[in-house]
Amino acid sequence: MTGRLGPPMDLYIDDAIRSIESRALAYLNAGLAIHLRGPAGAGKTTLALQVAAKLGRPLVFVTGDAWMTSGHLLGREAGQVTRQVVDRFVHSVTKVETQTSTIWADNALTRAILDEFTRSSPEANNPLLSALEERMIVLTGYGRAERVVRAHSEFRAILTSNPTDYAGVNAPQDALVDRVVTFDLDGHDRETEIGIVSNRAKLDPAIAARVVDIVRTLRGSKYLKQAPSLRSSIMIAKVAQKEGIAPDASDPRFLQLTLDVLESKLGGHGREHQGAFREEVVAAIRKANAGVAVARRSAA
Repeated sequence: MTGRLGPPMDLYIDDAIRSIESRALAYLNAGLAIHLRGPAGAGKTTLALQVAAKLGRPLVFVTGDAWMTSGHLLGREAGQVTRQVVDRFVHSVTKVETQTSTIWADNALTRAILDEFTRSSPEANNPLLSALEERMIVLTGYGRAERVVRAHSEFRAILTSNPTDYAGVNAPQDALVDRVVTFDLDGHDRETEIGIVSNRAKLDPAIAARVVDIVRTLRGSKYLKQAPSLRSSIMIAKVAQKEGIAPDASDPRFLQLTLDVLESKLGGHGREHQGAFREEVVAAIRKANAGVAVARRSAA
């Protein structure tokens, strides 16, 4: 994806996030690259887009995956073109010269947010090393002459990644991590999570708080193979807001919504734990509602 983007309208900003944004912009303006690291749903990509938008420059957005190669960053052969030159300067002699050349298609680094770069192999990310340190890349082989491409003076890189204990995530090269300033976006406190969920789902903060409390409680479930992230709270809150579903145990639609979002995290033996996990979800919903009731009595 390339072009100019405005700041995301649903990014929740508190003092901690505002501090990261300010420092990230300062480092980028000084010519450094930044790396936003954290669990799924922590807001890495949204914050990266916010920071990139504030730079006010064209953006190339690349998502890393297991099939990505260095060619996705550098470029690739896109075919060949053949040209014939016929020389009849001497009328009795015809000379034909054939020239074949490779058509080269530039990609992200040769023309950046690199999203979830640790999902691609370390080899695929190797071009970043010289791009960030020496601010140039060398294109060799591919049936073409060697070419050195120097970075534009305004070239900047923003990387995002998940923790290495996530499935499909590779450990980043030390050499690459050494070339960037890393910010860890994890361990949001309750108030920050409520603000993020409320903004992303366009939901009343009081109702968003109940959704957040439910998911935070279930992160401690012994039945879940993967702890539900902030993204799970956002998904539940968005549907609840759109469908007018109250986060209440008495509403079977909310119970089913929560199970639909979270049951996939039970892992390979999920079916045998479904009943017990369902009871945990009901208890978590009741606990969140009881907390609201206590808060209301205290306010009264």
